[in-house]
Amino acid sequence: MPVTDRPVRVLVVSRPSRVWGAQLRLLLTAPGLRARGVELTLAVPDGNPLADRWRAAGLPMVVLPPPGPDSLRRPDGRRAGPIDMARAGRTALAGAVRLARTARRFDAVLSFSRHTHVEAAVAGRLARRPVVLEVVDIVRPGLGRRVLQAAARLATVVVANSRATAATLGSAPRDLRVLHPIVDLTRFEPGPVDATLRDRLGGAGDRPVVAIVGRLDPGKGIELVAAAFARATASEHPTLAAAVLAVVGDRGVAPDGYVERLRADVGTLLGDRVVFTGRIEDVPGVLRSVEAFINASDAEPFGRSILEAQATGTPVVAARGGGVPEFVEDGRTGLLFPPGDADAVADALERVLADRELAAAMAAAAREQVTARFDPDDRFDELAALYHGLVRR
Repeated sequence: MPVTDRPVRVLVVSRPSRVWGAQLRLLLTAPGLRARGVELTLAVPDGNPLADRWRAAGLPMVVLPPPGPDSLRRPDGRRAGPIDMARAGRTALAGAVRLARTARRFDAVLSFSRHTHVEAAVAGRLARRPVVLEVVDIVRPGLGRRVLQAAARLATVVVANSRATAATLGSAPRDLRVLHPIVDLTRFEPGPVDATLRDRLGGAGDRPVVAIVGRLDPGKGIELVAAAFARATASEHPTLAAAVLAVVGDRGVAPDGYVERLRADVGTLLGDRVVFTGRIEDVPGVLRSVEAFINASDAEPFGRSILEAQATGTPVVAARGGGVPEFVEDGRTGLLFPPGDADAVADALERVLADRELAAAMAAAAREQVTARFDPDDRFDELAALYHGLVRR
C-alpha cells in the first residue's frame, strides 16, 4: 500500500485495568500500521499497564488525567441509580471535552475500550475528527447496550470483532465492518514441549492435560469444565478421568472474592486433578505442552485464545456460541458443544483426548486455516486502507 508523505495520525483511547488479548492485539497492530503510513498514539492515564507496555515498545503516547467513575453498574453488579448515572454522564462529558482538545492535533480518533466509546464519539464530534470504535465485547441487553448503540450512531466507522458482536449493535452504525482479530504467527506456532512447563501444568508422567487460558471471571465457564471433569468415570470417559485440568490466568473483572471461591470450590471438587497456575506469560509454551485447549465461555465475542491454540497446533474444544462458530468448524478444526452442557463437555474432551488421530487432523486443519485467514499483514492492509480512506473523505 502506498504511504503518504505524512502519516495518518490516529489518537487511540483505551483504559484497560489489565493487559489481555485485545490490548495485546493493539500492541501487535501498531507497528504494522506504522509501516503502512498510519501512526497510533495512545491516550491513557500514566501508570496504566497498557501505557507501560506501549512505552516499552517505543510507541508514541500522550498522558490524560485519570477519569472519574463511569460505570453503569455498581461494584456489586447492581445497576447504578439515577445519581450514579448522572455522575457517570458528567464524567463522560468532561472527559470528552478534554479529549477533544487533544484530538484536534490528530487526523482521527480510535476508541479501543467500551468504557471510552461514548467519550471518544462525542470528542470526535467536538473536534470535527472522524471516529472509529473497535467493539470487542458482546454487551448484554439493557442500558449498557443502548449506550453502546448511541455511541455507534455518533461514530464514523464501527469495527466489530465478529458477526456475533456486530449483531448486538442493531442498525445503529452508519458504517459497520467485521474484521476478525489476528494472531502473531511468528509467536504462536507449533514447537517442542517444554518439560518444565508441562510439569508446572500438572502433566508429570503421562497424565493428559487440558488447559483453560485467560481471565478468571464469571461467565468463562471454568466451573462448567470442572463439573465435566468431576462427571468423568473410568467406564464412560477413561481418558478424561485420568486427565488434569490446568487453569492458567488470573482475575480480570471478577468481583472481590470470586477467584478465591473458585479455587476453593474447584479444588474441593477435583482435588489433585486441577492446577491453578496463575498467569503465565509464555502462552505459546503452555499451548504446546497440553493435549487439548478448552474455552467454555457463555458467549465469547470472538475467542482469540482459541485462535492462538489453533495457530500453535493444539486441538481445541469450545462452546458453540458468540463468534466462535465463525472460525471453528465442528469436527474439522475443533469440537463444539452446546453452551452450559457439562455432559457434552465431558464427551467432547474424551473424544479429543482418546482419538489422537482425530485430534491431530483437526489441529492440522485449524493451523492451515489460521495461516490462510488470519495473516496479520492482510489485516494491517485493511486497517490502513480504512484510516487513509477516512482522511481522504
